[in-house]
Amino acid sequence: MPRAVFVHGFLGSPEDWSDVRAQLNPAIHCECVSLRDLGCASIAAAADALAMELQKNRCDVLVGYSMGGRIALELTCTHPELTHRLVLLSTSLGLHDEQERRARAAKDDARAEQLRTQGMAAFTRDWYALPMFAPFRAHDSFARACERRVAGNPEFWAACITNCSPGRSAYRARDVGSLTARVVLAVGDLDEYYVDLALRATQLCPTLQVERIAGSGHALPLEVPLACAGIIERALKIDS
Repeated sequence: MPRAVFVHGFLGSPEDWSDVRAQLNPAIHCECVSLRDLGCASIAAAADALAMELQKNRCDVLVGYSMGGRIALELTCTHPELTHRLVLLSTSLGLHDEQERRARAAKDDARAEQLRTQGMAAFTRDWYALPMFAPFRAHDSFARACERRVAGNPEFWAACITNCSPGRSAYRARDVGSLTARVVLAVGDLDEYYVDLALRATQLCPTLQVERIAGSGHALPLEVPLACAGIIERALKIDS
């Protein structure tokens, strides 16, 4: 039985994968990892914590969304033997320009302060007002997902957004070159920033497989679970 391990994104929870799992071939054994369990002292530290779990039982495909995708990518770069395939959903491969890194780190520090002072409800409202989440705001799953996020721990997520900022994490776009046969990067075609990041990645790694999912934004596991399931099954070479 093929084994898939899922890592959710910022503010999320393992429940965010429920609709994707419901669309997957039942022959696939699924395990969802919580960012809380990984600690998220940094992307590298979270990847090391995940590696410790996978050393007990390796997976056939590692699936990460957004921040979870960056953790999954870091693990695959540092412990390539622990997974056969990597599916990255709405995932940045890192920031290279030093000025851009400093600006992003400062922005994430400000977001962390906002989260600590205003609380989960206000931060969740402002976070999902970002343009990349416009398709998600119109989706049936949005209200239920927001309820889960509002119930989250503000101190954990504030530390998480600071510690795991792309401005403080390794730039992995060049490392993907040696992994392209194993990696699929999927982005929503309405998620302009991440489409641009994917195009930049393909300039460095022309053989990188990129899938643009029509009519979707950033929150791919919640917006288009059927499309995500299809990408995972193709990575495993399983027919539904």
